[in-house]
Amino acid sequence: MKKEKLTSCLSMLAMASALIFFSSDAQAQHSAEFNAGYMVNIPAGAFRDQVNQAAFRGFTAGVAYPVNEQLSIGLQLAHNDYYQKYPRQQYTLDQGTTVSAVLTNSIQQLPVMAALTYSLYKKGVVLPYIGAGAGVNFISFDQYLGEFDNPQSAIKPVFQTDAGVLIPLSKYAGTAIRVGGSYQWAPFHQLGTASLNSWGLMASFRFRLR
Repeated sequence: MKKEKLTSCLSMLAMASALIFFSSDAQAQHSAEFNAGYMVNIPAGAFRDQVNQAAFRGFTAGVAYPVNEQLSIGLQLAHNDYYQKYPRQQYTLDQGTTVSAVLTNSIQQLPVMAALTYSLYKKGVVLPYIGAGAGVNFISFDQYLGEFDNPQSAIKPVFQTDAGVLIPLSKYAGTAIRVGGSYQWAPFHQLGTASLNSWGLMASFRFRLR
């Protein structure tokens, strides 16, 4: 069942990618743009019951195709890696047994999304932008109680909004620095949490592919 769901999700992503590519390729005057950068992720809402510390091992990358001078569409992915160890305390198991153990949560997310970005101005030294994305989230959640672990994995929908600024480095080459923030909605409903929502802070470098 999970294999069929994964195949279906990947097929949808492939079709979305092809649609974006061919629709944008008709805009011969525009060039594809690649961006890659570093992310810091901060748990929000119910996620803070599992991890309440920021994750500093994130990255983001994507390809965008400008529709015009202000609007671009594309695909982007990110990797978020959370880890937290709690002090030893007493836990009651399902069977009613009480144990003294160290609880550790290790969570990785790989959201893959179709993304839309809109620049509020066509030209300027600093260009504010807003954006939105939707796609699938590949989740790995491993919870350790002492030496015993309870690994879980899931493929769930994910949604994102973001805003920030582009700082062009060259008028003609399309290179720019992108700095911004985002909020990600990531439902999960396993291991006692309803979501893996998070805030994100990002800095990336953008350049044209051709």
